[in-house]
Amino acid sequence: MYFRPIRLFKSLVIFTCVVIVTYEIYRLLLHPTHKLSLVRHDDTPSILSSKDGFEYISDNLEPFYIPLPNFSDDEARNWFYSSSYYKVNSKKCPHGSCEEKGVFFNDTKEHLSVNIFLVKNGLYLNDDCGYNYGDNATKRTFKIPDETTVIYDKAILYPVPDGWSFQHFLDGIGPKLSHSRSYLQKYPDAKVIILEGVRFDRSVKEIWSMLGVEESERIIHYSSSMKIGARLLINPCRTPGIHPRLWQDARKMYWSISGLPNPISQSKRNNLIYIQRTATNAMNGARLILNEEPFIRVLRDYSTKYSLNYVQYDHSKDKDHIRSRIELFYNAKIIIGVHSGALSNMNFAQSGTTIIEIMPYKSDSSSLPMTCSMFRPENIQACAGYILYTQARLLNQSYWILPIVVNAEGNLNVDTSRVQKLFDQIE
Repeated sequence: MYFRPIRLFKSLVIFTCVVIVTYEIYRLLLHPTHKLSLVRHDDTPSILSSKDGFEYISDNLEPFYIPLPNFSDDEARNWFYSSSYYKVNSKKCPHGSCEEKGVFFNDTKEHLSVNIFLVKNGLYLNDDCGYNYGDNATKRTFKIPDETTVIYDKAILYPVPDGWSFQHFLDGIGPKLSHSRSYLQKYPDAKVIILEGVRFDRSVKEIWSMLGVEESERIIHYSSSMKIGARLLINPCRTPGIHPRLWQDARKMYWSISGLPNPISQSKRNNLIYIQRTATNAMNGARLILNEEPFIRVLRDYSTKYSLNYVQYDHSKDKDHIRSRIELFYNAKIIIGVHSGALSNMNFAQSGTTIIEIMPYKSDSSSLPMTCSMFRPENIQACAGYILYTQARLLNQSYWILPIVVNAEGNLNVDTSRVQKLFDQIE
């Protein structure tokens, strides 16, 4: 047997290469250098270091459907099928049919891609907080203090339009909080940036407080003249405005901070809640039910027949802590009301809750909600008038639409026979 040094040398080289490759694969699996899967709920991922001080956490969610509304009669069905919303979005239905599953949403940037950016010496300059947040803006930094008007050690961005109001906290900030709340807890000294507004709704202050964010200590009301720098800027803005997971996770967050369990069954829900709109509580005026007495009688009779607790809810008279309201709507079986921001309380209601939206519209703009009457009916574009329908479906609730024409003052008489017919169809 002869000693062959060349063969031994080759064997050593091969063995060394195998060891190196194996180590690199192991290292990459344990310590990825670019993206991390988004960690849900309260498990904050570690911040990775990088030479330029910029890291991001990204997750691609699953495509989803938004089912069409439920219709109690042909009048409701025909109105919706003539709407600009349907004309725009029906093109997204598989095989051109929306009845089976609904509208399909699968645009990566607009609907699926969830991101959190972590920037050392980050600089915020009044950028729009949404899925279109620009690449350059996410990486913007300051080099000297003169480039800023204020520098914080840590700051978290939630400057969504009108996020100081109850309605737009829920539909704008809530979905972003659902995947970034853990940073509020990990950095209890971090400032929270929201847009300055004409007011700061008490209910919004109370939700922030339950999340451990006191206005006097952490909230910064941002104005466009400010140039905010932070030694660590945490930016969850590039998040889809709509996705079932984000909205349902936000709902679980509201329940959790209110001490309510994630429900296993829906058997204990027993509230029928009428969200009352009056001349004194309507901030935008109009959309008042003129024949409210017979309308309420239908609701009370139904509640009595099915042993439900009838609740007439007027938000302007609600002086309790938001925690009580969350519990009230958590126990809702049916929520009914005219299109208004107060219907946003459905965000606290369970999956399977019946939502009935009375949709006011003008006869000369018959395919548009009254709130979209600034558009022309023939213009094929969606408007914000359908946001409550979208929310209900994202929350896996049973949504019914009842279009009613308004008079010259923008108020309406509800056809109680149509309401009764709708209630007869509720399962």
